Amino acid sequence: MKPFLYSLFVAACLSLLWEKPVTIIAKGAPTGVGGSATMPKQCRRGKTSAEALGWRWKPGTQVKVYYLKDNFSAAETEALSRAVNNWNKALQEIGSPMAFVISGEREGVATKDASITVLRGIPRVKIRVGEARFYALSNGVIRLTVTINPVVTDLSALTSLLTHELGHSLGLADCYKCQRGTTAMAAFKSNNQGNDVYEPSACDKYVVATGYANEINAQARVISLEQQ
Repeated sequence: MKPFLYSLFVAACLSLLWEKPVTIIAKGAPTGVGGSATMPKQCRRGKTSAEALGWRWKPGTQVKVYYLKDNFSAAETEALSRAVNNWNKALQEIGSPMAFVISGEREGVATKDASITVLRGIPRVKIRVGEARFYALSNGVIRLTVTINPVVTDLSALTSLLTHELGHSLGLADCYKCQRGTTAMAAFKSNNQGNDVYEPSACDKYVVATGYANEINAQARVISLEQQ
């Protein structure tokens, strides 16, 4: 018998419009600064820094990142992998207890625990350039798919987009009002002009570090989602 799917939610989408973001109401969300992290002076929540979500990969998780076969060219795969490597570098800098592992192409979407499958497709909201969706199964398997709209063809834009979507899996919310160039979670300017961020900003690293400092032994669980 197939495991019963008890939780499915769209974590985030990049939009070309200044829409109100999806709101996730979560148990165990960070409430303050943990550890010895110090907020960089330039970080202002909602202006230059994203808010924290209540979900992130469990500490110690090695997340395998796959690309759906024949969905991306070699150059596009390299651009996407650049985003993965940039996040791994940032995670090492902040001493985060998890990492992404680039695991090559797959014939189909991965259904194993702690996996991300990146693929081409049309997001649920067609005007958006990307979408991350989390799946949580009753047997404890948690996986993620990242759908990239075919209209995104610029290599730098692909790096910017996956940097954004991976940020969601680490507890970063969309920041549609944030100035482009300040956080990976800002909106795109157009299909092939990203948000001018191609690696996690100092503010992004701070929010992720704070989230893990406040969740040493447990992963926050999303309990509700509603479109505002």
